[in-house]
Amino acid sequence: LTVVQILAVDLGTDMLPALALGTEPPDETIMDRPPRRRDERLLDGRTLVRAYVFLGFFESVAAPAGFFFVLWASGWKYGETTVATPLYREATAATFAGIVMAQVANVFLCRSETVSAFAVPLLRNRWLWAALATELALLAFIVFTPPGQALFGTAPVRLGAWLFILPFVVGMFGAEELRKLVARRRGRAR
Repeated sequence: LTVVQILAVDLGTDMLPALALGTEPPDETIMDRPPRRRDERLLDGRTLVRAYVFLGFFESVAAPAGFFFVLWASGWKYGETTVATPLYREATAATFAGIVMAQVANVFLCRSETVSAFAVPLLRNRWLWAALATELALLAFIVFTPPGQALFGTAPVRLGAWLFILPFVVGMFGAEELRKLVARRRGRAR
């Protein structure tokens, strides 16, 4: 990614959904759980592993996979220079799109640590929907409009690249839903 694309991820597409998650109403089962220990940290090792190792793995694979798919689908071979070409701009746009698609899935997965994303009421947080609409509008602006392409150094991403990235996002969603299911069953077994 270029510097301006990284800034678009950090300041444009990632910030608003993260802030909207902060307005998420508490889990309905929160009062059924025992209180947290006084010495327990808010950001503990389990949370860090879930965010950066487990979910982060899927996000970190989706982005470069989109990049290399665009290159290889166009006949690129290792060692060929592609910087500042239309192919390179499309590949970085696919990378950007992979990051944003994974962020959208991640927002729904992070609404609850243990409750399935399918069980959390969809319309419960209007700020989240506004943030996601803004994030997707920014993605469309950067990838599909001439001013966005000129400003961010991108090119339109072909349908094949979107379809190639999608299984990584669906895989992340499925893996986290499976982790939540196991966590719920372990909680009931205690």
